[in-house]
Amino acid sequence: TLKETEIRLETIEKRMIKARKAGYKAGINILATIGHHNEDLARSLDGYTRMTGIDGRVCHGSFCMNDQNFLMEYVVPVYQMLSRANPDFIWIDDDVRYYHMPVANCCFCDNCIRIFNETNDTAYTRESFRKELDGGNVELRKKFLKKNSDAIVNLFKLIGKTVRDISPDIKLGYMTGDRFFEGYEFERYAEALSENGKYEIMWRPGGGAYQDRCFDEIIEKVSSIGRQCAYLPKYVTSIQSELENFPYDIIQKSPHSTAQEILLHIVAGCTGTALNMMPGVTENPICDEPIERIENHLKKINENYEFQKLLSKKLHGLNPDGIHTGWSINSQAAATGDNWAESQPDVEFGTFAAELLDMGFPQSYRTDKASVMLLCKKAASVMSDEEIFKILSGGVYMDAQALEHLNSRGFGAYTGFVVDKEYPIDAIERYTDDPINQGIANGARNCRQAFYPGESYGLTPTNKNVRILADIIDYQNESMAKCSMGLFENSLGGRVCVAGYYPFKRISFYQKSVQLKRVFDYLSKGSFLGYVKSHEKVRLWTYKNEGKDYMVLFNLTNDTHENLEIHINTDKKSAKIYDRHNTITCMELAIKDNTLTLKALSPYEVTLIEI
Repeated sequence: TLKETEIRLETIEKRMIKARKAGYKAGINILATIGHHNEDLARSLDGYTRMTGIDGRVCHGSFCMNDQNFLMEYVVPVYQMLSRANPDFIWIDDDVRYYHMPVANCCFCDNCIRIFNETNDTAYTRESFRKELDGGNVELRKKFLKKNSDAIVNLFKLIGKTVRDISPDIKLGYMTGDRFFEGYEFERYAEALSENGKYEIMWRPGGGAYQDRCFDEIIEKVSSIGRQCAYLPKYVTSIQSELENFPYDIIQKSPHSTAQEILLHIVAGCTGTALNMMPGVTENPICDEPIERIENHLKKINENYEFQKLLSKKLHGLNPDGIHTGWSINSQAAATGDNWAESQPDVEFGTFAAELLDMGFPQSYRTDKASVMLLCKKAASVMSDEEIFKILSGGVYMDAQALEHLNSRGFGAYTGFVVDKEYPIDAIERYTDDPINQGIANGARNCRQAFYPGESYGLTPTNKNVRILADIIDYQNESMAKCSMGLFENSLGGRVCVAGYYPFKRISFYQKSVQLKRVFDYLSKGSFLGYVKSHEKVRLWTYKNEGKDYMVLFNLTNDTHENLEIHINTDKKSAKIYDRHNTITCMELAIKDNTLTLKALSPYEVTLIEI
């Protein structure tokens, strides 16, 4: 409430004065601009339109951004009060979004549906709207995402004007996540908040990775942060990720993991990190833990500080190049599932390629930095014909569903294959004697469909120049499908690989990794800066730059990788290796036959290579 905000600001102003005396800048993070989830409702704001799900349920803890009374009677006064407290900056937290528990994605309140209908000359009710959206109407979905995006743009214009009418010197910042249901239009949000770059603003990419029992969560957050940073305007130069050890039960994420996560966020495109890891500080002092509980975390972070600065200096302003997962700011419109408003495109079009990237292929977050594009499911359904022509003119690796979509759009002349039929049981992939399969011909991969159901399709070539890389046999070695994977170089000059049998899952078998590394090198026409040749679990980021190129490696296992081989496309004969030990260690290694051999890559640690 406004009254509670007023009470808190009395303390906040005193804290900011103390912080400035200690040599810091000091500002305010406003957790609830429109509200979060259903929490402490008895003392919370009331009287305005709440966020509403597609089924009519409401989130009592958050309010609709299209409620003009709410904006003028609550948002404007709150930001006026914050501005008069004289902060150096104001962070807008990530409640400014369209995902609020327990209703999932929103907002489908009566007013939002009315706005949509008036804007698009339609006459939907909530129920008829839901039926049409669930039915897969991509263009309608895009229009709804635009409605959501417009509301955020209008909110940020209002906040910017409100704050700067009181003090134009207060810097504004915004915390984001993988905001697919908002249309992912971060560039528009930045323009609204900065008045088209007139005022300096800050960005804080975030996401959930609250423990290290499985480091994959942290790695997927890094990919999410890379997407969030990818298309920010160049004038956004302060990009401080949020490292969040929520809900602050300290042993859920170790000091080492916390410190490495900071480094990985910089690798993905950030310039620094905001540490949201204070132990147990709550509304109720009974729940508080002593601040000394994070002392070991801070010590470990401090050990890495010089390396953190080095990474930031070397990689500042660079975007990694390599394999692009085919995600788009419109990916939500392509999402599948029975309930569109609960679908998660970050899973469908982001994390689906995790196993492939764990082989040591470099990842790109921007399409203009992609050596190879991945297409899965209906990712291309939100892409224009021009975008698809561009993808098919380069290197592309796709599954059977993506193939069917492209063929249905009239691109069959450039794909080389059609889907034959599905083989849901007892199917085994066998490698042909194509030169790509040298040394593994007649080898096989059995993904054990009885245990792990997955994609298994036969393919039919539509051009005599295709190369068949694999067929399908059964448990008696009898042929089921003459082709399950193949290559095609089309008339656009593009190189296409279609994989019908478990294209992205259970691909870590040694023979399969040998094949895929050759396939992706072929698809890229040798344009990768590099990739890991060894059969190890390593994440890799590469950056091409004038004069100096960079690679960053992260060992995703508990073991030290010894004599790790890295293929590098370069004429240079040596490379510098940096790691964090004893602040910074640097050594020079020889590159022989485009291969760099690292004697040791430590578990769960970032290593920088300068070429």
